[in-house]
Amino acid sequence: MSATDNVTEPSIGWPFIVMLGVTAAISPFAASIHIQSIPAIANDLQTDYSSAQLTVSLFLFTFAFAQLFVGPLSDRLGRRPVLFGGLIIFGIGSLAAAAAPTIEIMIAARMLQAAGGCASLVTPRAVVRDRLSGVEAARVLALVSILQSSAPIFSPIIGGVLDIVFGWNAIFIFLAIYALAIGLLSWFRLPESRPTEGGSVASVTTILSRYRALLGNVRFLAYAAVFALGTTGYFGFLASGPAVLIEDMGLAPWQFSVILGTISIQFVISGYLASRLVLRMGINKVLLIGALLQAMATAGFWMAVQEPTAIGVTLTMCVYTFSNGLIFANSLAGATAVDPRIAGSASSMLGSLQFAVGGIVALMVASLPMHNFGSFPLILMALAFGTLLAVLVAMASAQDRR
Repeated sequence: MSATDNVTEPSIGWPFIVMLGVTAAISPFAASIHIQSIPAIANDLQTDYSSAQLTVSLFLFTFAFAQLFVGPLSDRLGRRPVLFGGLIIFGIGSLAAAAAPTIEIMIAARMLQAAGGCASLVTPRAVVRDRLSGVEAARVLALVSILQSSAPIFSPIIGGVLDIVFGWNAIFIFLAIYALAIGLLSWFRLPESRPTEGGSVASVTTILSRYRALLGNVRFLAYAAVFALGTTGYFGFLASGPAVLIEDMGLAPWQFSVILGTISIQFVISGYLASRLVLRMGINKVLLIGALLQAMATAGFWMAVQEPTAIGVTLTMCVYTFSNGLIFANSLAGATAVDPRIAGSASSMLGSLQFAVGGIVALMVASLPMHNFGSFPLILMALAFGTLLAVLVAMASAQDRR
């Protein structure tokens, strides 16, 4: 049995898992809460849809870049100070976005949100790896990801209601309040869990040397590729969905919110299923199932958009997102198991890769013609092929270690 299949620590309780989940949900919540309001934001700030959509793609790019620093900082300074600093920055960015008079200031505020919000995603993953290992870590990460991934289900609905009742500015005020609530909860309930060596914290040089070692580890790179390629197609749908379903097909923003919620909930369902399957099948077998299902879903989506209907798009994207839930926590657990001493650095590298790929996908989709989703189906199929190939490499590297 490989190292990624061992259980070496007892589990942690549900209240703590819930706290980690709602903390990790802040950034996914912020990424998609204003999606249905992008046409209104573009109109109010006197810009076009493509420019307003940069509030999504540049958010993702900033999120990716900032994580490269947040993970090592959490390994050096501790989980708590990095989390609280990030929440403060996120809150400032949220208030700036609410008051933005131009699209340029709105984009800058969203980038500030992303820079701070990435700490709320890196920290919970690192805390799980601090306390657990093997399939138990995969199980808890899957449960945390269920709560985290619930954010895209409810965020467009909450954002839509706030937009209708108070205007789109209220969306960002809500995010600032969310960050404040999480900060208060974490202050009282989140103890420091950063590992130490011989009673002292590892030096920056030691941490960076391990960081470099991760980049030379085939097993880590394989799991990282699975994570980055297998969970980012959804961002392309966020970029193209409003333009196709709202502007071209004539759906109301609230109808798009319902579709987005229906698609997103599949991640929650499959995340729970993954938390059960991994205990019986191990990480790699669950990943293989997820990758094969994803390949079939992307082929189905390509056929559905030849003559797109709301039902066809929704059904095929539901299957695709279901496969994401099988891949997410297991690839994360496999990658961070390579060196648990730097779980924060490993988690930040994974998150950086994921959001960098997601940002590229969103930017490519938004920049090209979107008739019948344009290039998105082919991009989705390429991601699925890469995911399957990376899973096979991860399985081969696990065999080499036996």
